[in-house]
Amino acid sequence: MAAVEDALRSWSAASAGFEHWDVTHAQCRSLIAREVGTAETNVALIPSVVPGVSYVSTQLARRGGVLLAHRSEFRSLLLPAMQAYGEERVRWVDGPYVAATFADALDHDVSAVVVSTVGSHDGSRVDLPGLLDACHQAGAELVVDATQSLGVIALDVPAEAPAAIVAAGYKGLLAPRGTGYGIVRPDLTDDVPAHPSPYGMADTSVVGPYGPPLLPFTGAARLDQSPAWFSWVGARAGLEFLGGIPVAAREEHSLRLARRLHDGLADAGFPVVDGDRPSPVVSLPVQAPGDVLADLERAGVRAAVRRGMLRMGFHLYVTDEAVDTALDVLVRHR
Repeated sequence: MAAVEDALRSWSAASAGFEHWDVTHAQCRSLIAREVGTAETNVALIPSVVPGVSYVSTQLARRGGVLLAHRSEFRSLLLPAMQAYGEERVRWVDGPYVAATFADALDHDVSAVVVSTVGSHDGSRVDLPGLLDACHQAGAELVVDATQSLGVIALDVPAEAPAAIVAAGYKGLLAPRGTGYGIVRPDLTDDVPAHPSPYGMADTSVVGPYGPPLLPFTGAARLDQSPAWFSWVGARAGLEFLGGIPVAAREEHSLRLARRLHDGLADAGFPVVDGDRPSPVVSLPVQAPGDVLADLERAGVRAAVRRGMLRMGFHLYVTDEAVDTALDVLVRHR
């Protein structure tokens, strides 16, 4: 917030220079590369996950076969992949959001699987290494949305193992809305993007943003889009802050508190959702969700309702006291 407010003050005083903000935008590439453990050349700076998913899915769809997707998948991941394949080439799965649900539907007709590290709709954390192995055995590629986990817990697989890992910046990475990242495997960065931008061109620093040719960067940077500057000012500050705290410490804190809430609710008889692995998101069905949300809000706890499930997410800023408060409110609503 402080970084964005400083940028806004300089803008309102007509003392800002966009060149400085372009440098800030570019610095986010090295910061996110360090966060996920990959080379900077594998990172695209995009406004949401959609361009990254679309770019990779379009290439995978050309190989033939079908797309495997969960019917409750978040649309930012699902829709661009569906468009690339065509709805008639989508194989749907239902049921628990766990690796086995996807793996049981895999065969050699599947060329790509889309999955989230943590399901947005119910907080289930998927066994990503197990699903990746199943995909490889079937000859399928995996496209992963890490929006619900990146910045909070570590990736369970090497960043270059799936075809792509995408994430929006506005959740665990502590950025404003309008920032996102695509980690694209090098063998899938030869295509020209469907919507090329001057920020993705290798010669822009020489010829500026005018005229031909169409000469994209080598690597994932060819997907870069013109940045919403203030959002990226906040993104850099968030990434710098997170970079000062080992991801193992972030994960330990967040998963410990999530487990406290999960176990407390389970002990009280609530049907809490379980995934393959401990998740930083706790979800459960509740009666009268509007009333529950209002009571939690009055007690100082923010939550959400997604597809009929009450959802509570954990990060560094969540305290033990917040868990106690949430437990007290929810038990009183039984």
